[in-house]
Amino acid sequence: MIAVVSQFFNIPSETFIRDHIRYLAPGNTVLICQKSDGSDQFSCPVLSGIPGPSRFSWLPSPIANRAYLFWLAYVREGICRSDEDRVVEFFKAHNVDAVLVEYLTKGALFARACRRAGVRLYAHAHGADSTVMPRKHLWRRRYRRLFASADGIITPSRFIADRLVEIGCASEKLHVSPCGILPERFTPSNRESARLLVVGRFVEKKSPHLTVEAFARIASRFPEARLDLVGDGPLMVRSKALVEQKNLSDRVIFHGYRSTEFVQGMMQKAAIFVQHSVTARDGDMEGLPVSILEAMASALPVVATRHSGIPEAVVDGETGILVEEHDIESTAEALASLLADPQRAAKMGDAGRQRVLDHFTLRHTRDRLRHAMMLPAMTEPLDVAERQVQ
Repeated sequence: MIAVVSQFFNIPSETFIRDHIRYLAPGNTVLICQKSDGSDQFSCPVLSGIPGPSRFSWLPSPIANRAYLFWLAYVREGICRSDEDRVVEFFKAHNVDAVLVEYLTKGALFARACRRAGVRLYAHAHGADSTVMPRKHLWRRRYRRLFASADGIITPSRFIADRLVEIGCASEKLHVSPCGILPERFTPSNRESARLLVVGRFVEKKSPHLTVEAFARIASRFPEARLDLVGDGPLMVRSKALVEQKNLSDRVIFHGYRSTEFVQGMMQKAAIFVQHSVTARDGDMEGLPVSILEAMASALPVVATRHSGIPEAVVDGETGILVEEHDIESTAEALASLLADPQRAAKMGDAGRQRVLDHFTLRHTRDRLRHAMMLPAMTEPLDVAERQVQ
């Protein structure tokens, strides 16, 4: 029996957590969370309310947060004793022998409870927890304790793994396992003429406004081209203002947050996928964006940046084109080159789909995680639909 620990289970962008629950150990999984929102979609026992309210919650929020961080770094190694007791008893009641904690910050909180219960602890690093938090002395201290006590640290890319080695994680504890996808959900695109697609939160590290700027530079050369953006966030206002400024309101469409099914449909119509990821001012970086793998599975050529784990998926010149961060001109020219040569774009898209089938499916992820967590191998497909892809 394994336990999956996360704060929530219903965040739209965290499909990878829900996939871990569904496919890693089906029928042998229990859940621990702070809020139970979204847990009812799984047929799993759930322990919610962990961690409970902070002992500093009576203070004004900014002061309470700083006091809690200090407490975690220098006084208390993890969750409070009463929460810890509940977790240990939950593990014992369900015969849990391995725990997968989503995000390093959460892993640091649960390390002591796992030691008390005698269960193996695996913490799954992602993006900001691996790139922003280590810049803070308090969290570097907590992470080193986590690295020492954890049985394994899982990262979505070799780039992130190397960053964790730099702050003290032993390389033998690291396991690189990109978040995979079910390829049958993303059938090859019909490559509708000149439609460019962006999918992701409107935040600094995804810089959707830079993609808009790149599109604006080639729009007059390709009057049939359209740009679709799916997602929302703080940079939405800036991006819409730029579209108005460039007089592109009839050619750039903002769809907002949409369902997975909607994204699948958009990818089946698009011709090119764009992901201009950059390092945010606070150091926040991607792990390996799942949307890029979904686009590749949809046989779309990808124009993206040489950022974090992206080059580990997108092979420059074979499955897409990579440019440097913030290089708007090179992004524009990459888009123009693919719009001007649909046959080249189609060849890249086909190569990208094959690369996903060979390396980045959920079956690959399941098998890598089970091996890292010392769980018995599973030979059966994830579901009937995946059999149809093999």
